[in-house]
Amino acid sequence: MSSILDLEKMEKYLRETDESSYDLFKQIYHTHYEIGTQIIPDSFISKTYEYFGGRDSEGNLIESEENVLSRIKQQKIIKIRNKWTGEEALFNSLRADRPGIRKNYQDKEINYLKELISGSIKGCDFCNPIQHTPKDSFGRILGEHSITAANIAKYDVWSSLVIFDNHNPLEFNLEEFRDYLKTSFSWFKQVHQDHQFYKYPFFVWNCLPRAGASQVHGHCQILMGDEPYSRVKNLVNAAMNYSRETGSLYFQDMYKVHQILGLSGKQGKVRFFCNLTPVKEKEVMIISHQNPFLNKTVNETIFKIVRCFIDDLEVYSFNLSISCPAMDNKEEFPYIIRMVDRGSLLKNTADIGGMELYGSVVVADDPYKVIESLNESLNNDLI
Repeated sequence: MSSILDLEKMEKYLRETDESSYDLFKQIYHTHYEIGTQIIPDSFISKTYEYFGGRDSEGNLIESEENVLSRIKQQKIIKIRNKWTGEEALFNSLRADRPGIRKNYQDKEINYLKELISGSIKGCDFCNPIQHTPKDSFGRILGEHSITAANIAKYDVWSSLVIFDNHNPLEFNLEEFRDYLKTSFSWFKQVHQDHQFYKYPFFVWNCLPRAGASQVHGHCQILMGDEPYSRVKNLVNAAMNYSRETGSLYFQDMYKVHQILGLSGKQGKVRFFCNLTPVKEKEVMIISHQNPFLNKTVNETIFKIVRCFIDDLEVYSFNLSISCPAMDNKEEFPYIIRMVDRGSLLKNTADIGGMELYGSVVVADDPYKVIESLNESLNNDLI
């Protein structure tokens, strides 16, 4: 299967040829397929063609007007809902099969990115963190390529930052990335040592303002909660309910479904997949029972995925999170790593609206194109 648009055919194929795989898929997901229709007035045809016509790398229209109008008039809508978490995504054939980004658009975005980064150096507080950022009550954790700072506007009681030495958040190698994670974990340990009631680490990297960062300078957020945060807790509860009602392991079955559908990949023993019900564009998930802050194979896999997003998929603004089990290791709960694309820096519209906040997630990117890029990129690293 090469597109999310083929999911209905794949579902039918599994039902007819592989009943156990089909049953597993339907045990976790509910799917619904419909066609949305509309009428394009003659006065709007030329503009519709201009908006949605396929183009070559130079921006020239290469798709027939008839084909474009056919795609617009009848749009396949795929609705996928995770029965256990309640997460739901809507895929539109017009969006999933839309033409690629034009080269001149990509060049404009790269130029804008360079100006954004270079223009933010002057007066940057994070370039001088010791002088221009607060510190935690126990002081700072100093890494080889990073340093911690208290968050001046805290998310929670224990809410701090890991500030990268490099101002450019997109310039980092494996050694530097590992240091960001190592410094984060040292902070988690220090907080838990001093305040043992706080035992649930949470790591989140909001890269660039479009992803929610208040500063361009490379940095991530680190938090310690007295209980898992609500979205993490919902996932924990879903996994527990699934195990109790089916007698099987939720995360294991979830990965298996994505593997059956061709939406998974692996690096050694580390497995990842493109989520069928993503929270936003291009969501990739890793479920690991090894500590990603310390395990070299896991954090190298995360690094490669992040670099693939930046270097191959040309994603410059993203969110990366790591949800963790309790520091006292009394719970059999895995580390959950999730990453999403937050959209082009040149777009003046938000990537989420009322539908995402109060309805269901509307997804533009085809997860099959994302997993293809990830597997190609990570496999090339092994050669």
